[in-house]
Amino acid sequence: MTEAGEKAKAAPKRRLWAEVQEVEARLRVVHEKIRDLTLGMQAKDFSSGLSEEELAAKQAKVKEERSVWIQEYMRLSKMKLPDFSGITEAERAAEAERLRQEALEEGRRLLEAGDDRGFRRQGLARSRVIDFDPKQGGLYHNRFCAVDFTSFDLDEESPLGPMRYTDAVYESESGYKPIISEAVNILSVKMASSDVGFPIYVYGTVIVRDSVDGKCVYHFHRDSHRCQRINSEDESLILTGPKRGLVLLDDIYVETDLKIKDHLGQDRELSKGMLSIRGTGRTVNELSTVDVTYAVVKRAVEATITVEVVQGVFYGKITAYTTSIPDRLVLYDSEEAADAVTGSDGRGAMIQLMRPVVSVYLKDLLIITAMAGDGESRSTVFTPRVYNGDEDQLTVSGTVMRVKVAWSVMNP
Repeated sequence: MTEAGEKAKAAPKRRLWAEVQEVEARLRVVHEKIRDLTLGMQAKDFSSGLSEEELAAKQAKVKEERSVWIQEYMRLSKMKLPDFSGITEAERAAEAERLRQEALEEGRRLLEAGDDRGFRRQGLARSRVIDFDPKQGGLYHNRFCAVDFTSFDLDEESPLGPMRYTDAVYESESGYKPIISEAVNILSVKMASSDVGFPIYVYGTVIVRDSVDGKCVYHFHRDSHRCQRINSEDESLILTGPKRGLVLLDDIYVETDLKIKDHLGQDRELSKGMLSIRGTGRTVNELSTVDVTYAVVKRAVEATITVEVVQGVFYGKITAYTTSIPDRLVLYDSEEAADAVTGSDGRGAMIQLMRPVVSVYLKDLLIITAMAGDGESRSTVFTPRVYNGDEDQLTVSGTVMRVKVAWSVMNP
């Protein structure tokens, strides 16, 4: 056997995605043929003008033909799912690029024919939303794409901040009840599995889009010089955000674009995909399975939290949770900040919180806890409102801190 023949024999047996698309198109044709034959035998005019012998012969002929088509359908069905075992990252990327070029060409043909759908096909390709991943069955969309690509920038960060309606005044419940909506808190993002094992050094982005403006609200944003070390599937990414509350009117979309530095210092794709809230909480990609844990908050208001060290030095962790959702959100961690915060002589020092905004059910309580490095902890409790603000003082391990919460509705 020649060297080329040996290589071909050793190569993994897998079929190109274009071939899979051809098989699926053929399956649709065969399915329609089987359906037409079946419905034809049920039609009133099928036996019109035929004797019993002629009808029996016609039925037998149609059944024989249908049996042939059913066997063909079964044969094609076995071919439908390709075997992508052993596909390399270079091959995956090449197939993704081929699909994008195919979409660009299809878009060009549509536009030449005066069909505006061509703008969408070209937008999907140019924004690299069209992707290819064996774990997702081949062709998939890796980002939110229900937009007009001629005017919408998928990478634009939401310009909206928190506390937009903190200064509003509502004289009675009837004034704010119609504008109170559900909201979402992203609790954690974990690598449920990793094809390259642990530890891994992760960078990239996790963004969330809601129906307020559909733009990017960052929850994780690191470049390759600030990778986070993940030691196991139990460890979450260190989330930073959101910068405003996330409103759950239509679906909320979570997009992951995560990479790793391998043991040779090379960049590799870890997870690039999208999931919707009100749908699944898991996305499976090239090298990992990513679990996104979230809480849906009914009748929610936005709590924007600030913490100031009034006296002493704080080195520790600040968390927040509510009475109905006990999962703790890490607002601040000195180990991540790599510094302590000092306030003295009546001059406070603001703590830069990683997650300053939390959505809270109006009938819940918001509990904020500060735990010092020596293990001592103290908590303060706030009752939600639809506007205005509250403040309280915490003293933990001799450090005095002032905690403020600004309340706001999110979708008036």
